[in-house]
Amino acid sequence: MINNVKFKRSKYILEYIKWTISIVLFISIIICDYLYQNIELPIRIIIICPILILIVFIILSTKTGKKIFLFIRETRIETRKVIWPSYKETLQITLIIIIITLIISLIIWCLDSILIYLISFLTNMRL
Repeated sequence: MINNVKFKRSKYILEYIKWTISIVLFISIIICDYLYQNIELPIRIIIICPILILIVFIILSTKTGKKIFLFIRETRIETRKVIWPSYKETLQITLIIIIITLIISLIIWCLDSILIYLISFLTNMRL
C-alpha cells in the first residue's frame, strides 16, 4: 500500500517535471526568437524545430499529453466527416439571413415608433 502511494507520488512528480521542462523550453524558444531577430529566419527555424520536436515528445510521454493528442486526432477524424455546404448553398443561406435580419429590424423599428408615439400621447408630450 505504501509502495503504491510512493509510486503514484513519484509518477506525479515526474509528470510535473516533464511539463515544467516543456514550458521552460517553449518560453526559451520564444525569448531566443525575440532576442535573435537579426538572424535569418531559415536559420532560426532550423534551430527551433528540433527543440519543438523534443517538446512534443516530452509532452507525449505524459498522461495529459497523450489525452490531448488523442483528442486532436479524434477531432481531425470527425472534421473529415463533416459535409461542407457548396458555394451556392452558402450564398443562399447568407442572403436568407440578411433578408430575415432586415425584416425583423423593420418590425422592431415600427414597434418602437408605435410605442414611442403611444407613450408620448399618454403622457401628453407630443413630439
